[in-house]
Amino acid sequence: MCKSWFCVGMGWLPMSVAIMVAATFTISYCISVGLGHVPAEFPYISDTGTYIPESCIFGQLLNITAALAFATIYVRYKQVQEYNREASPAILRANKIALVIGGFACLGMSMVANFQETNELQVHVFAANLCFGPGVVYCYMQTWLSYKMAPFHATIFACRARILLCFFATLGFVFTSVFAALANTKWHGDDQTKWKPEDGGFTEHIFSTAFEWVLAISFLSYFFTFVREFQKITMETTLRMYTEELEPINHPEI
Repeated sequence: MCKSWFCVGMGWLPMSVAIMVAATFTISYCISVGLGHVPAEFPYISDTGTYIPESCIFGQLLNITAALAFATIYVRYKQVQEYNREASPAILRANKIALVIGGFACLGMSMVANFQETNELQVHVFAANLCFGPGVVYCYMQTWLSYKMAPFHATIFACRARILLCFFATLGFVFTSVFAALANTKWHGDDQTKWKPEDGGFTEHIFSTAFEWVLAISFLSYFFTFVREFQKITMETTLRMYTEELEPINHPEI
């Protein structure tokens, strides 16, 4: 049995998602704060990827992250499907639904990367909700599936860690939305990416941005819990080529 975090298997896949998320947010945050584009105190994650040049880096890295996240979600789908071949139809059906929901979350993540709030605000807000909303639902569904496969495939500790992360993700999603709505009703400033105390709704704004970071960190941590289980997976690729015997083509002489 593999006991190392770095043993052979596909544990690198969910680990790469967590690392890419952390790198995306950290790099864009450092650049945007360093250039004075956003304040250092709890900006929205999207604010750190709004202006050039950090928007280019933010978009590129987040698109890569979305692709890796969907790859992880698909491999997880195949893993659950394989483990539950003789299980009840309800588990297999829930696994398929989770794949679709996870795919929508990844699509939302990619849209967030490509539609900055200063360019297409309505699309950006829709994309953020498409990412976070289905993302939370996906986490709950995977936690339920984990309990169904415990203790032989998923450990009880991993199941409990996932339900705790689901709680924090739900808390982050709900309070981010609520405090953002409250802050916007009180705001009367000029630039929401540089929200100042005198602009109104500043306290609610800080609560909203802080909970968004809680939500993002919860997602990052949730993917990291898959590492041990993915280490049991190996990937094989088989390429088969079929050709037909064809009569040679006689090209006319020119």
